[in-house]
Amino acid sequence: MKVAVIGGGLAGLVTAWRLGQSGIDVTVIDPAPGSGASNVAGGMLAPVSEAWFGEEDRLALDLASHSLWPGFASDLEADSGVKIGFRTEGTIQFAFNQDDLRALKQTREFQLSLGLDVVELSGSQLRELEPLLSPNVLGASLVKSDHSVDNRALVVALIAACKANGIEFVKERAIGIEFEPGSEEKKVRAVRTSRQFIAATKIVIAAGAWSSQILGAESLGVRPIMGEILRVAPRGRATKTITHTIRGTVRGFTVYLVPRSNGDIVIGATQVETGFDLDPTAGGVFQLLRDAREVFPYLSEMRIVELMAGLRPGSPDNAPLLGPLPNREGMYAATGHYRNGVLLTPATGDVMRAHLTDAPIPEYALAFTPGRFTSLTGARG
Repeated sequence: MKVAVIGGGLAGLVTAWRLGQSGIDVTVIDPAPGSGASNVAGGMLAPVSEAWFGEEDRLALDLASHSLWPGFASDLEADSGVKIGFRTEGTIQFAFNQDDLRALKQTREFQLSLGLDVVELSGSQLRELEPLLSPNVLGASLVKSDHSVDNRALVVALIAACKANGIEFVKERAIGIEFEPGSEEKKVRAVRTSRQFIAATKIVIAAGAWSSQILGAESLGVRPIMGEILRVAPRGRATKTITHTIRGTVRGFTVYLVPRSNGDIVIGATQVETGFDLDPTAGGVFQLLRDAREVFPYLSEMRIVELMAGLRPGSPDNAPLLGPLPNREGMYAATGHYRNGVLLTPATGDVMRAHLTDAPIPEYALAFTPGRFTSLTGARG
């Protein structure tokens, strides 16, 4: 078996790594591995904080992947020799005004009804955990189990682990899928790039927001959703920062602050559907700085070191597409992760390895195959 993985983001890299560990011949095709949305993220591993009404199936997948993270991080660091900044201090969800507080209480009640580990914090408890937060924060919850990782270190580690396991990288853009003659475009045989054909018996579409732009994979229905983030750092020798991931709402607007081990803080993230436009907007930057400063006033004294925009891949229901495409022999998807691509990295690797090696599929992933959409018939167009 020879596998071609189209896309060198987290989904493609973890799929390739896990297959490589199983001794399978894998080629990753991407002009710049790790440079897409995987490079523009907060790195939150927060299934409890991300729990939303009506997404119980998705929560089961998120929780399953979250439970894999400690072992996954240890395995990856050992295989790659790269530390990935896996942090376990927990997440604080906050509310800034009375409307935000009502929403936070409703969210906490929902989380508790699902048996999730959430603790209401008093004002004094909040200040003890994070003394630099604004006294104007009216309420908060502590989610000890919601962790974080340095997503950029994670990408570096996965690339190193892939290379250590003999994965080949072709730094070219994939244009389309070639099918066996006479198969009525149902059996794959190669990936066509801008320069060559790469033979493969199985092909994984893991091109993030661009997955549906590949000829032969249009039916996936993946669309781009732009998110803007800021990275700030202390000035000079200043060491003031936060230790927990901070996320919540300021007058109805969502914002998060994720600390890094070097003192930097990642602030995000906006969400807008504007096609493949990657230009950050003045309004988006203003919103992030305004809301982050309200909850963390010391931000005014920090320096901006980076402003970036990335394109999250959204499926028709904003849940991931993991597994074989209907009526397409040898064609698989690992895309559509939307806002939880980092969190779902361990599960994506395990699930895709199971699909590609005909091993039993974890129960938590059965609801997320591309076949759940009747429109994904395998017909082009």
